[in-house]
Amino acid sequence: PKAPLRPSTGDRSKGMWPPLVRRKSSWRSTLALVMTVTLFAIAALVAKDPQSPNRDLQNPVLVVVRQVHGLFVRDPRKGSRKPSESTPIKYDSKSPPVARLAPQKPVKVDGKRLQKQSMKEERKAKLLEQLPDHPVFQNFVEIMQIPRDSFKEWKIRDWAAKLGESLGCEVEIDPVGNLRLRRPASPGFEDSPKIAIQAHMDMVCEKVPGSSHDFNEDPIYGVVRDGWLHAEGTTLGADNGVGVAAALAILQDKYLQAGQIEVLLTIAEEKDMRGAAAINPHLLDSDILINVDSESENEICAGSAGGFGKKIERSMSSYSQAGYEVELAIDIENLAGGHTGVNIHEGHANALVVWARMMDSLGNDEIKYRTRYLTGGSAHNAIPKNLKSKILVPRSKLEQVIRKLKNQFDEIKQEYEGFEHKEWKLNLVPSEQKGSALTHRETVNIVDMILQIPDGVDRMNPGNIAGVESSMTLSKARVESNRLTLELFARSSNPSRLRYLNQRLDAIARSHSAAASEQLRPFPGWTPRKNSAVLRDAIESHTTLFGQAPKIFSVHAGLECGILAKTYPNLDTISIGPTILGAHTTEERLKIDSVIPFYKWLRQIVVHSSRSGHVNKFGEKV
Repeated sequence: PKAPLRPSTGDRSKGMWPPLVRRKSSWRSTLALVMTVTLFAIAALVAKDPQSPNRDLQNPVLVVVRQVHGLFVRDPRKGSRKPSESTPIKYDSKSPPVARLAPQKPVKVDGKRLQKQSMKEERKAKLLEQLPDHPVFQNFVEIMQIPRDSFKEWKIRDWAAKLGESLGCEVEIDPVGNLRLRRPASPGFEDSPKIAIQAHMDMVCEKVPGSSHDFNEDPIYGVVRDGWLHAEGTTLGADNGVGVAAALAILQDKYLQAGQIEVLLTIAEEKDMRGAAAINPHLLDSDILINVDSESENEICAGSAGGFGKKIERSMSSYSQAGYEVELAIDIENLAGGHTGVNIHEGHANALVVWARMMDSLGNDEIKYRTRYLTGGSAHNAIPKNLKSKILVPRSKLEQVIRKLKNQFDEIKQEYEGFEHKEWKLNLVPSEQKGSALTHRETVNIVDMILQIPDGVDRMNPGNIAGVESSMTLSKARVESNRLTLELFARSSNPSRLRYLNQRLDAIARSHSAAASEQLRPFPGWTPRKNSAVLRDAIESHTTLFGQAPKIFSVHAGLECGILAKTYPNLDTISIGPTILGAHTTEERLKIDSVIPFYKWLRQIVVHSSRSGHVNKFGEKV
């Protein structure tokens, strides 16, 4: 008969089933296994730096795992439950897998990175040797090592915040990224006026054509030449890096006796001033503001122009290019450029306008040509100095087109001989036609629009007030994917004139069936304050130090002072700085012997303003 599948409990020793073998309990091995698996899971989460070649040795959890394993698992080589405490365990290929050490990984040394870092340090040390031994230069050279494009200021902010903490300052970073450092008043100066020194952290990032400089990673390489500090193929960033350096040097001055001092470092001044525009009214607690973003020694800026940006866009038509066999690349390079505010009165050429005049010289009907690509300008507040374009022309007209373009370029170049200090370059490179392009009529439409837009000084200040009142700059132009985009920037110290410039741009856009945006990035002007106490203190300080009164002016550019004055209407404000030329261009340079006098003047204003409100030991206000 068939045996049952499983005998009853009481009948295990009988029947066809063999007697069951009762094994000895192995609870220690089971516990060791459970603990080992659990601890290894934890070790994976808390393991140290994965790049370390000895990470297994550094991990305390793995050390515990090995000890637990040694307690509960026999060592097959010694026959004991616990290895000798006096003899270290030597693991070999026969050891249990849990107990083996991870193989030692060789340390990876990035030779190129080390070499680059070494070169940076050498160049930094060499530059410091060529500059005066002064805290402002030391700070500025350190700032030159830190990438600080607009909206990417976190590295410079972190560096400045750590410096402020090391000096015992109160540090605060607001939600948009502005940094405020606060140094308490010196003993006995608690009732003195509170002073804020303000600068912006970002810089305009421009480089010469063909440069491989990476503004997100590379430092600015400085070169001393004929008493000026330049950069190699890029903007220097003295606007406003030297102002940041001077403000921090004031905090570093342990011999300075003054009231409370705040240093405010803002973001994105070179783009849209959103740092100053979004500032919290409670961030600052000061009576006086000294902006250090001016660019002329021995001068006080007491007012600035307001302004706005504007964008004009239009969809274009493109068709088959039969009969246009040649593509002609047109590159205009090496114009002087400059700042659209402080350099606008110098009359520098605009590469976009030069291109439009060259195209117009071909005639509307005599030679038909079509635009395939156009790009010029790099920043809304910089006069375009380079341009790249591609047009399609008939092969039979190529020589005539090249001759006309060269003649017109030479004629315009001669026109600007007294205004430009650089040698212009024109490159004309023909090749076989590739792809579609805008129609001839659409190309003429672009040229006409650029020529109709006001460019440069619009009006000087009326009466006997020196300087530019209003201006307009075509900052950027793009033709890509059958779409034209123009970006413009208007400035004026007269609000009514700003409205007129806006109306004029709207009318031009309508006449070309284009869409004009509302005012972009508008910012208010800064009206000089009558009977300004800090202006009086600055004049007296300059006269005391240098034996003559400074020049007082209103700048045709946007300073953050106007925006801050709107947030802090009771803030008494001036702006000063060392001499900087060519701001926002690769020709930017800092006059070395203007920096220390600028710092001495800044320090003297702080001292003078603090003492003007200081209460002496007799309780009298000085």
